[in-house]
Amino acid sequence: MTAESFVFIVLGALALVGAIATVFARDMIRMAAGLGAFFLACAAFFVYWGAGLLGVVQLFVYVGGVLVLMVFAIMLASRASDGTPRLESRHDLAAATAAAGLFVMVFAGLRGVVPDSVDHAIESSPDLVAETLLGPMLVQFEIAGVLLLAALVAVVILVGREDR
Repeated sequence: MTAESFVFIVLGALALVGAIATVFARDMIRMAAGLGAFFLACAAFFVYWGAGLLGVVQLFVYVGGVLVLMVFAIMLASRASDGTPRLESRHDLAAATAAAGLFVMVFAGLRGVVPDSVDHAIESSPDLVAETLLGPMLVQFEIAGVLLLAALVAVVILVGREDR
């Protein structure tokens, strides 16, 4: 087994464990820790494949931004009588339908953007990434930002509406 194969297997295991912990943990802090492990593994995969800029962006945006937002939302979540955050299972048909619809929209939107081979992605430079994001993909990039802002506003509104 080569060192590259070992690193790939370790990163894959870290991503898989983080994803499983995020989905099946019953404690919200453990869910956030699993999500953080998954995001870190994704950033490491980008660096492993030679796309250091995307690894840094993954680290800053998702680990530094989205994960901090998630922990902030956990702190504001409604509490049970014993002081722990209340977590109710939302694994129902509506959630599965929404997740499947989001997957189809993302897949359809990125189908023409993702390169056919990893070699093409390795040859990409920061200039090419900037040209792609701020050129023909500017509208999609801005829509993603607006959706993240709407999610943050929705969390604040839902927490502020709590009956006392």
